[in-house]
Amino acid sequence: MASRCANIVNVACIHKYAAVMPLPFFRANSLDDTYNPLDRFSNITVNDLSFSLVREASFVIFDEPRGVEILGTSPALETIFDIEATVHEAPVYVPELNAIIASALDQNVISQIIINLNNTRPTISAFTPNPPVYGVNGGRYFNGSVYWAVAGGNVIINGTSIQQAPGLYILDPLTKMTKPILNNYFGQRFNGPDDLTAGFNGDIFFTDPWYASALNLTQHPPVLHQQTYRFRPSTGAVSVVEAGIGIPNGIGLSPDDKVLYITDTSVTNFTDADPNIIPRYTWGATASKAVYAFDTVDSPAGRYLINKRPIWYPEEFADDGFHVAGNGYLVGASGFGVDVLSQWGELLIRIQTDFVVNNIQFAGRDLNELWLFGIGQIARVQWELRGMDGARS
Repeated sequence: MASRCANIVNVACIHKYAAVMPLPFFRANSLDDTYNPLDRFSNITVNDLSFSLVREASFVIFDEPRGVEILGTSPALETIFDIEATVHEAPVYVPELNAIIASALDQNVISQIIINLNNTRPTISAFTPNPPVYGVNGGRYFNGSVYWAVAGGNVIINGTSIQQAPGLYILDPLTKMTKPILNNYFGQRFNGPDDLTAGFNGDIFFTDPWYASALNLTQHPPVLHQQTYRFRPSTGAVSVVEAGIGIPNGIGLSPDDKVLYITDTSVTNFTDADPNIIPRYTWGATASKAVYAFDTVDSPAGRYLINKRPIWYPEEFADDGFHVAGNGYLVGASGFGVDVLSQWGELLIRIQTDFVVNNIQFAGRDLNELWLFGIGQIARVQWELRGMDGARS
């Protein structure tokens, strides 16, 4: 089933996608309303001694020619920081600073963090913009600015009242000044924008699920359908572009803006959750968690979406943070690791971690580092895959 490949340390190659496994084989499931951390490909019990290579590997290759090209001759996965055991989201690489700004998505945390990559060993410190922005869930760099998808609403943290509405915010990373650029849909509050991506013309596509309420990041219950919008900062116009995905989450544009990708995390079930337990959702193993691709078509109002098609069903957990590489490959944070797919949804490699990865970001002067942000750890992958020109990934 598995073998060493290309003489690369910590890499295992899977033969023909493990399409046939010797009997008997067993994989733990997540059928009891809770995600089972043992529900992983690498934890399969199978009568094949070679599968031990998969359990020990940092990188698992499913397509050897393209996988080796992605990893290069000496790929490395390294834990850089041990951090608090909370969700970490919205990492954005800022080329002018050679730094990553990210968010601790916690109901008791206001400020963000910044990772300085200029030092021989990266350093981490608090980052507090002016005015502060609470509950940042997604972010992208575009033309010198950081755009944030902000889930946090009116809350009280340690006796401090935070007056803000969920929406889209812009940060000048050099001055640290912030301001909202969208905070309502014709007078209705957004549920809590989760992630965003920016096109060449400056239009922003963003998802708006119900996680803000589920994570207690806002005092307001959801009032809008979970859907995806297009926002045009130059005019202030906001339009729904997709309303059929159950719980839209991660989002990304192809390098030429011709394809938009949206992940579905409907495996998190809001309707049957105990309202007194945070997070307010349960796990639904048989619900949708597909990644969808759409062709984009230009119009005077901005690009709209056609030809919806599922291209990937994550083999573990569901895709949360989602980015597109400079060559069009798709990179998704999914459970205890990261999947790298072709633009058509073929699994090429998987990065395996010992922590849940919430989000990812290409970084470094050559954009050939992938930083992994999760619960309890921040890690770095060094390989040959690069982010988009202009740090748009």
